[in-house]
Amino acid sequence: MARIVIAGGGIAGIACALAAARAGHEAVVLEQAGAFEEVGAGIQMGPNGRRALEALGAWDAVAASVVYPEGIRIRRARDGAGLGRLPARGAFEARFGSTYQLIHRADLLAGLIEAAQAQGGITLRTGFQVREYKTCHDSVMVESVTAENLSGDLLIGADGIRSTVRARLLADGPPVFAGHILYRALVDITSVPDMVDKANVNLWLHKGGHVVHYPVSGGRKFNIVAAVNESWDGKRLNEPSRADILRKVFADVAAPLRALLDIPDTWLRWIGADRKPAARWGAGPVTLAGDAAHPTLPYLASGAVMALEDAVVLGRELAQNADMEKALRTYETARQPRTARIVKSSHRLAAVYHAGNPLAFFRDRMIRLTFGAHGLERMAWLYSWRP
Repeated sequence: MARIVIAGGGIAGIACALAAARAGHEAVVLEQAGAFEEVGAGIQMGPNGRRALEALGAWDAVAASVVYPEGIRIRRARDGAGLGRLPARGAFEARFGSTYQLIHRADLLAGLIEAAQAQGGITLRTGFQVREYKTCHDSVMVESVTAENLSGDLLIGADGIRSTVRARLLADGPPVFAGHILYRALVDITSVPDMVDKANVNLWLHKGGHVVHYPVSGGRKFNIVAAVNESWDGKRLNEPSRADILRKVFADVAAPLRALLDIPDTWLRWIGADRKPAARWGAGPVTLAGDAAHPTLPYLASGAVMALEDAVVLGRELAQNADMEKALRTYETARQPRTARIVKSSHRLAAVYHAGNPLAFFRDRMIRLTFGAHGLERMAWLYSWRP
């Protein structure tokens, strides 16, 4: 039985701990904050995400918090015209053999932690901020910013887009700002007017920005994310904002969207950043997972789900390979092509979503021609994944 140290107590870190423990190993999760908590937006989760949670033994712990939308609607923000709709029930479930669901990040993390506490073989530590690590033969020593040392057989860097483990491992600099700022808000669903569609995920496309909204937390809350072309001052990664720019970018849009954007008093402002896919994720007894390995823009709605998939594949390799380092390299080889496709596809979508004419005209026409039933097949590469 190996002792696996995991830097980062977010979705990727807890999922990797579950996978490692279910593979028969000991997992120690190191979270730098004083508590395990998640901020941010909702998550759209296809059948691949549900299958990953089932494989990790965590689905039952999150099921009560999910919402099952009727479909995904793409709309033109200027006048509300429908461009396409992907069904999320019926034909969708028949095609993929599972469901499409919505969940808030905090609810997902809470469910993963509940499953981890029930699993056994997992130690959850807070207040341990990794400063450095050193490898020696087939082991690794992790040092905190307070000079505390902790040893293990393997180290998994699941410490997010600004990963300390990645910086030490790859030395490839900070994440790259993509020219977009994301504004996120969570409101009570009772505050959302009837004119706003609450049954579907809605994606509104507009020149210079786009908006996505849907219910979460068992239908009690409503998640709103608006992304706009905007410069960034290079300071904080996220911060509260009144989001005055949203009134400018979306000044002349359909009434339901305008009404929705007027609801939040305060938004959480995040930079849109990613990285080019890395040629390697690990060396020796060290590897990466989740945003530390493959940070992506959120426009394919797959960042958190890729972290869950990472954990499942990592756990499988740890269970099947007596050579731990070989297990890490096999995991990396299995995951790199798929996550690279996610990163590249999401980056391309950013320009498409925010286009003005004439590109927007051809984009809208293409969506009308290829969405609906055709859209199910176009998404098969993503949703058909199985553990």
